[in-house]
Formats: sequence, C-alpha cells, structure tokens
Amino acid sequence: MSGGDVNETLNELERRLRDLQEQLQPSAGAPPMPPYRAPAPLEPPPPSPPPRPSGLQDQLDELLRFRDQLSEAATKLVEDYSRIIEQVSRVAGDVPAAPPPPLTPAAGHATFPVPPPSGPSAESTLFNGHVAIHAGPFEDIGALAQFEQALRAVPSAEEVAVRKLKDQRAVVDLQLAAEVPLVFELRRASDQTFDVEHAEPGRLELTMHPGDLPFPVRP
Repeated sequence: MSGGDVNETLNELERRLRDLQEQLQPSAGAPPMPPYRAPAPLEPPPPSPPPRPSGLQDQLDELLRFRDQLSEAATKLVEDYSRIIEQVSRVAGDVPAAPPPPLTPAAGHATFPVPPPSGPSAESTLFNGHVAIHAGPFEDIGALAQFEQALRAVPSAEEVAVRKLKDQRAVVDLQLAAEVPLVFELRRASDQTFDVEHAEPGRLELTMHPGDLPFPVRP
C-alpha cells in the first residue's frame, strides 16, 4: 500500500469518527478533529565533534614551543656577547700594548753581539779594461817581480806594466780583455798573501804581507 492510499484511508476513518461523534453528542459542540497530516521528516543528526588531538600532537606542540624559546634565548646570548666584545675592544684600544719582555739567555749559554752585515766581498767584484793596482809594501824588487808575474797569469790579462815604485809601494797598470773576478783570480795565481783595502771599477788597493802562503791557492 502506498503512502497516498494510507492517507486516504486515515482521512476516511477520521470522517467516520466525526460522524459518530456528531451522532453520539449532538449538543456537545465539540470542535471537529483536524484532518490528518503526515509527520515531518526527521532532521539529520548533527555532525560529530572533531576528535581530540592525540598525545603525539601534544608532544609536537611542546617541542615547537621549546624550539621558539631556545631560539629567542640564543639570539639574546649573541647580542650580549657582541656587546661585551665591543666594550673589551674599546678598552684595549685605549691601553698601549706592552713591549715584549727581553730575552733571557738560557743557563750555560753565552750571548755575543751580532756584528752588522758587511758589504759585498771584493772576491767576486768584476773588473774589465784598464785597472790601476796600488800594492805594497814589497820587500825587494824580486817580490815586486813575483807580483807582476802573478798578474800576467790572471785570465784575460793582456798588458801588465809597473808605472811607479816609491817607498816599497808600486802602481801597476793592468789591461783586461774581459770581465774577471780579479781578486779571486790573483789569489789563485800568486803565492803572496795580501789584504784588499779598496776595490772599485778601474782601481784596486792591496796591502802585501811578507813571506809566501804556506798552502798556495791553486786550481
């Protein structure tokens, strides 16, 4: 039976009931029964509330709050440290640096003053062309001849001539065909000992010592 048939049947029953009521109580004046109405459809149930967060979510929220607090504390710590460094630098800039302490020699070790560096050695000075050699004193003519012979043995020596002899000192003119370390080569060629007093291009001053070298410098 459909819904429409049910409604018609109910309406028919109501009509009959009203007829019976009118017949049984004609003078009562009871109000007629309202027609039958179908009940309103039921409303859907309200949505269920969202589930409460689990314990894992609570732990995650707590960790995030702790991270934010830790980051804020680290930022304040860096600011305080930078401020302290700036104050220390300002104070250190006003105070002059203390000189280093003097070195104390270790026990059992003696210290000696270091001499200043000397000039370049005349042994490696190069000579070329005409050179005036001022040398002496010579004991005799034989010593001067021996010195003249050593000059002739110097490499690239072309001419050797004694220009002057006075008070056992001589001036000897030497002509070189190429650049030669004259002092070094003269020590190799001579058995006589000497000291270099002055050396410059074109001039050489020597102080001769009596006697021969105990061990001649030979190549």
